[in-house]
Amino acid sequence: MELIPLFVESNFQMNGSNIRLEQLVKKAVSERYGSLALTDSRLHGALRFYRLCQKAGIKPILGLQLKIESLVEDTVGKIIAYAKNNEGYLNLLKLASISSYGNVPFEKLCSLQSELIIVILTDQSKLPAITNQKNMDQLILFKSLMNESFNNWYVSLSMDDAINTQIYNTLPTVPIHVVRYLQKEDFEVHKVLKAIFNQPDTSLLNEEQEAYFPTKKELQEIYSLFPQAIKNASDLVDQINLQIEMTPASLPKYPVKQGVTSKDYLRALTIKGLEKRLLKTRKINQKTKYESRLMYELKVINSMGYNDYFLIVWDFVRYAKQQGFLVGPGRGSAAASLVSYCLGITNVDPIEFDLVFERFLNPDRITLPDIDMDLPDDKRDEVILYLRDKYGMSHVASICTFGTFLAKSAIRDVARVLGLSGVLLEQVIKESEEYQNISEMIESSKKIKNIILQHTQAKKVLEIASAIEGLHRHVSTHAAGIILTHQKLTNHTALQPGLLNMHQTQFEAKDLESLGLLKIDLLGLKNLSSIAKVVQLIYQKEKRLIDVYRISLDDKKTFKLLQRVETTGIFQLESKGMRRLLEDFQISSFEDIATCLALFRPGPMENIPLYIKRRKQEEKVIYPHEAVEKILKPTYGIIVYQEQIIQIASDFAGYTYAEADLLRRAVSKKQRDVLQRERVNFIQKAMKLHRDQKSSEIIYDYIVKFANYGFNKAHSVAYAMVSYWMAYLKANYPKYFISVLLTSAFGSVTTLRNYIREGYRLGVQIRMPSINYSTNIFEPDGEYLLFPLLGIKHVGINTVNAIIDERNSKPFSSYVDAVKRLSSSINKRVLEALIFAGAFDEFGYSRKTMIEQLENVIAFSQLGSHIDESEFIVPDLGEYDQEDLLQKEQDVLGFSLFHDPLKPFENYIQKHHLLRPMQINQRYLNETIRFVAKVSSVREIKTKYDKVMAFLDCADRFSDLSCVIFSTNYQMYKQDIVVGDVHLIKGKVEMRNKKIQIVISNIQSLQK
Repeated sequence: MELIPLFVESNFQMNGSNIRLEQLVKKAVSERYGSLALTDSRLHGALRFYRLCQKAGIKPILGLQLKIESLVEDTVGKIIAYAKNNEGYLNLLKLASISSYGNVPFEKLCSLQSELIIVILTDQSKLPAITNQKNMDQLILFKSLMNESFNNWYVSLSMDDAINTQIYNTLPTVPIHVVRYLQKEDFEVHKVLKAIFNQPDTSLLNEEQEAYFPTKKELQEIYSLFPQAIKNASDLVDQINLQIEMTPASLPKYPVKQGVTSKDYLRALTIKGLEKRLLKTRKINQKTKYESRLMYELKVINSMGYNDYFLIVWDFVRYAKQQGFLVGPGRGSAAASLVSYCLGITNVDPIEFDLVFERFLNPDRITLPDIDMDLPDDKRDEVILYLRDKYGMSHVASICTFGTFLAKSAIRDVARVLGLSGVLLEQVIKESEEYQNISEMIESSKKIKNIILQHTQAKKVLEIASAIEGLHRHVSTHAAGIILTHQKLTNHTALQPGLLNMHQTQFEAKDLESLGLLKIDLLGLKNLSSIAKVVQLIYQKEKRLIDVYRISLDDKKTFKLLQRVETTGIFQLESKGMRRLLEDFQISSFEDIATCLALFRPGPMENIPLYIKRRKQEEKVIYPHEAVEKILKPTYGIIVYQEQIIQIASDFAGYTYAEADLLRRAVSKKQRDVLQRERVNFIQKAMKLHRDQKSSEIIYDYIVKFANYGFNKAHSVAYAMVSYWMAYLKANYPKYFISVLLTSAFGSVTTLRNYIREGYRLGVQIRMPSINYSTNIFEPDGEYLLFPLLGIKHVGINTVNAIIDERNSKPFSSYVDAVKRLSSSINKRVLEALIFAGAFDEFGYSRKTMIEQLENVIAFSQLGSHIDESEFIVPDLGEYDQEDLLQKEQDVLGFSLFHDPLKPFENYIQKHHLLRPMQINQRYLNETIRFVAKVSSVREIKTKYDKVMAFLDCADRFSDLSCVIFSTNYQMYKQDIVVGDVHLIKGKVEMRNKKIQIVISNIQSLQK
């Protein structure tokens, strides 16, 4: 008879348990247990636990903690329900779902025809009445003997319901040994975790100190006085034979008309879609080639049983487009499908771009299609709700995922519980940024070793934080994925409350995919929202409708903008590394963008220097064999795309595309036995096409060399299209593009300044806000953008709406009129902020006058209609000095936008062709330049030769520039440098610590 712990909580419980499933199973194996139980209150870890046990040769016992209530007696009892077999497991899924929304009615438990074993955890006084319940005979009932309550177990069983008491007393008893942490020495970690999760310490007499995973010998000794209970427990385990059926779930069915099959409907839709595509792209003369590819794809889709899947995706994409949402042009390998293109799911012509269908859907490798969709981030939820309403809440759910304790959060949470704070804590947290994990930091950091030696409390914090790092901290929602099922979701997964009034699965994405469930990723892309807003603005202001799906892909303005590397705000092209690549690449075609996206990935990056040399004809292009020259010519003899590997294997060695895709996947693993096996196969196939062995070996080695470097071309092309759309709008409609870009940056002063700077580079200038014309966005006004009222400190969206509503009835005619009409709904502090931001400047008074007269105007406005506005005289009180105006502007905007220190020198700058700090970038690297800037600070240091040099911060409105002046020149010009003055500076542009720095050779003040 084997006795096992029948109550084991894992870290998925997130209540104090530190038990990781992998470690639990490993521990059970080491202690030679033949069975192992998991009894969390949700089934988050159930499938992983089941697989780990099977792999380890241990019998899995899957239980579920439940709170059961009687509708009649208003009592709640605690039980564990164990699944006897697959049917019992399916009932656990249903019970876990009900339990996640509240207590489980006992009547529901009895109605399941259950195949469950029930162990009652609470004493009889809390047990719901179990008499007269339908199907009660389906339940196998036990009562528990728990290591948590030996001293309180034999309690009085008095109850009015004598029959219920009699039944309870006849139930066999089983030892339910509680396990909440793995090792005896983990007790302190367990206590800290409980405190982090705000779990009350309800245990009696510290019995939780015994809640570790025991050895078999320890467990037998604990319950040695209860031999019958031990036998009952053994009988309980013997009755369990859980074999979860992992048969793939049937895919959802798309509702078609009666008498029409999904196969026929899909075929009709794609044929119609192809006709439209060919007419729009003027490729009708290539119809035969497209039809041949289409029929092949439809045949494969049908043979794999995926007709309904494509129809489901087509339907929600159609819905999104009908609502006016900008759907992304494609994502991942789905863009390689002509069927997807004809259905409007993607906007990439796979034939035009040489995309391989088998890279997406391979008939030799049966896997679910993976059509992920990009949607505007502000419209994604609407599409999900459409799917929920169309297929029903019991068939559509979001997916759960788990946040974990990262190094910083682990340290902070443990420190909070143990009372460590202050400078010492911040030192530890800062040091953790330099290491992969806490354990590595403890082992390698001299600073941390010193702290541990000197501070025992810090040592304890780090030890416990290291133990909990990586444990689950909270449940959240998968960023993109939703699940669609044909049968009810609870036939496949337990559910819990989710967002958008939807269910959420209790299983993670990888568990759901292993069950063969259909997961669709709907990703919210902010860039698509931005594109849609730019297009909307263009239409509002110019009545010009831009269809980004149909814009020309060879726009010269777009390529010139990319050649200048003006890519701020452009999807995928903003990072410093990508900018360097674009600078070298000098993009001249749409496919160049796709190539840059493919090259700028870990791995493929190694090929960038060689690619650039060959592109610039600085190095001769060498092909491994003339037979593959055509395939590799567009990429200068370098394999950039996975599709090229597939094409080479097909053209050179006669592989089918499906076989070639399997070859690509196989050789990318770099396993020696796999490489040798595939080498033999490749050479044999090639020689059947009369290729010589040496050439075949060269080609195969070339494929192996680049197998990890090739990137999915379908994804590259699709995402290059989003990049191109944004670049096109920026190049051709800069005012509207910058408007949306700036509006998106609210909340970040640094980003806002950078975007304003970008606007000025493009000739888009920002005007101060206007109480009569500004809105909650950077409103296009002629050739300018008006600073939004919403960007002013203390001004919220309700205030903006109140201003707009008031002026819509009649524009504000004067300062007095505006204050009079707004003071009842806007307080004085907000009015002052509006004045200092310049929103009232249009009325002709100085800001000092308006501020100092504000209380008088507010008092006047309260007189109502008894006195005419013309009788109120606003005296001219002069203006604040420039420094005060500058400071006030910075206070309400976050930076100085309209007071340009270089403005008095504008003519001088233009006459002498001088630069401003905002214009200085890597383009001038290693060049000597002349520019005008305000010196905002000077910091002197002594060199090792005891000479004085200085670091200067130089600026214009939007940029700060770091400058250095060495000893000799500093002594020469020191008297000419005045903090706060504007200077003419000459110096060399260098790169220090990845930032531009000017080495000054000459400097003089322009204000002396």
